[in-house]
Amino acid sequence: MIEAAVRYQTAGDGWIKRVVIGGGLAFLAFFVFLPIFTVYGYVLEVIRNVLRGEDEVPPSWSEYDIVDLSVNGAKAFVILFAYGIVVGLVSFVPLAVVSGLGLLLGSWSITVLGTLLGGAIYVVGALVLGVVTPVAVGNFVVEDDIGAGFDVEVLRRVGTNRAMLKAAAFAILVNIGVSIVSFVLSVTVVGAPVAFVVSFIGLSAVAYIWAKGFADAYEQVYGELPSIPDGPTKAGAVGASADTSAGESTAANGGTATTDLWDDDATTAAGTPEETARSSAEMDDADGDTGDADSDSSTDAESADGDAENRWD
Repeated sequence: MIEAAVRYQTAGDGWIKRVVIGGGLAFLAFFVFLPIFTVYGYVLEVIRNVLRGEDEVPPSWSEYDIVDLSVNGAKAFVILFAYGIVVGLVSFVPLAVVSGLGLLLGSWSITVLGTLLGGAIYVVGALVLGVVTPVAVGNFVVEDDIGAGFDVEVLRRVGTNRAMLKAAAFAILVNIGVSIVSFVLSVTVVGAPVAFVVSFIGLSAVAYIWAKGFADAYEQVYGELPSIPDGPTKAGAVGASADTSAGESTAANGGTATTDLWDDDATTAAGTPEETARSSAEMDDADGDTGDADSDSSTDAESADGDAENRWD
């Protein structure tokens, strides 16, 4: 699973452009925070595709409306931020209390103990987050609701499933490996931009593993794969839906359903101007042929009458 996850973003045509865009947005987010929402939105679409079984080629950036993608990413950020705050507070409170007590008593050992205690709680909390967040984000994609990211029942049942725990462990290993590579690249001037691309590839790999684990665990717990709703509006989807609706409406009213002008292959009931002109010409020719036929018939009739009169004479 790890190898497939790491190779995921390099599949399909135009993968270089895809990862450069993702890395570029991650780089911009380092200075201007907002692009991180777009990156998160794309990661959600990776999860959505993998949950649907479409795990061979990653989604293209051009498939989605950038605003809808960013809004969806902001929702995911809210979920992750909320869990991060909880872990931060749980680990900071013991650290602050014990360390503060050590300072008041002038005991260096108590201060160190408080620091170690807070650090230990933070590590445990981070590991718990490694299991909770993939379930929370996966359920958010399935339900398309922020509240689904805090569904205790799903978190308990899916989060404790062996398939989900295994996927969470793999995702943590990938995250550690990518962090090390990104750090090594970032200390060099030349490798710094590449570090953001590597981080984006790693983020997609983690999302791939999360989705695989969530799908397997969900199926084992509930006996079926989750039903995945559509994500951000794809480019052209609105126009296509409108065209289809218009055609269906016309047909329902007893008229002739015709395709919309947005369809390059569309032809109206009247046909193109060239076809209309050609049809008119053919009709004129037909009329001319009919006229000639009538004239010939009249001439033949007159000749026949003349012959008949001559015979009677």
